[in-house]
Amino acid sequence: MTDTPSGAGALASEAVLRWARQMGLAAGISEERRLAAMRLDVLAGRALPRGGTADVELTAHWAAFVCWVDDQIDRRGLGSVPGELERFTTSLRRVLTCDAATSAADAPQAVVLAWLWERTAAGMSDRWRKRFTADYRDFLDACEEEVAARRSGTRLPLADYVELRRRTITLLPMLNVLERTGHAHLVEDPLVDAQLRDLRWALADVAGWANDLASQVQDAAAGQDNLVSLIARRDDCPTDQARARVAAMIEQRRAEFRATALALRTTPTLPQPQLRELRRYVDLVETFMAATLHWLASTGRFALDDEPAHRSQEPAAADALRTDPPRRQPGTDGEWSGLG
Repeated sequence: MTDTPSGAGALASEAVLRWARQMGLAAGISEERRLAAMRLDVLAGRALPRGGTADVELTAHWAAFVCWVDDQIDRRGLGSVPGELERFTTSLRRVLTCDAATSAADAPQAVVLAWLWERTAAGMSDRWRKRFTADYRDFLDACEEEVAARRSGTRLPLADYVELRRRTITLLPMLNVLERTGHAHLVEDPLVDAQLRDLRWALADVAGWANDLASQVQDAAAGQDNLVSLIARRDDCPTDQARARVAAMIEQRRAEFRATALALRTTPTLPQPQLRELRRYVDLVETFMAATLHWLASTGRFALDDEPAHRSQEPAAADALRTDPPRRQPGTDGEWSGLG
């Protein structure tokens, strides 16, 4: 399988770069090169393999914004001064709280979020709007908690780190975006609410842990803890052993994800129309899992500034980030699953 998106929604990396430049997310040659190396067109195209151009573009725009915000916090050290990150996040919270257009004087991050929100929330239900807003606010809360822990030198125990990482990876807000761009809505029903929560959390965990594998060298260079360094310290083992243990954790979590997806597909108590909608949503989440892991294994996002953009993954990371070709699942009304 190649890294070139195909189908109706095929998107050129130049189109993502052009939009980011217009929105102020790629100022200067070095930032443009970094964004181009991320190949967010690949992520969006694989997340929506049959999506239309407008949907794939909007997904890629969100991914670019998510990566940009993450870079402000991690790569540029936003929040090293008390109150700095909180001022940054306040403008983002205001966009979602007021649901109003921003002025030219607003912070750049607020202008971009308002632009994305206006195009994504249009036509979506009030329940969806509330869920997205809650998930994105929780992401901002988690970022503030993470930065506060870094400033104080607090080293989180494993369970606390895993819970915080699930919130800082921005996967839950992106899943909400994909409801809009993938035209597969979350089924809200007490019969499946807990399982859908588990499915979404498992995806966030896998993405967060795989991200930590991919970014471990960069995080170590910045003096920041991630799951690999935490496991190495807890188990008093070398980094390569810690990476292998994280890879095993990822595989176990993927197995739990697959089991939950199968249980949801075969839910016997939902009416057929709801069950079909549920299966479409599970298909979307599975495909996004595969797209995310493929992208993490191939993106240049985690190269250090003095390294080639497409640094090869170490063996443990390559195994953990490997995805199998999509295969048709029985009883899914002809939809394709993104995981083997």
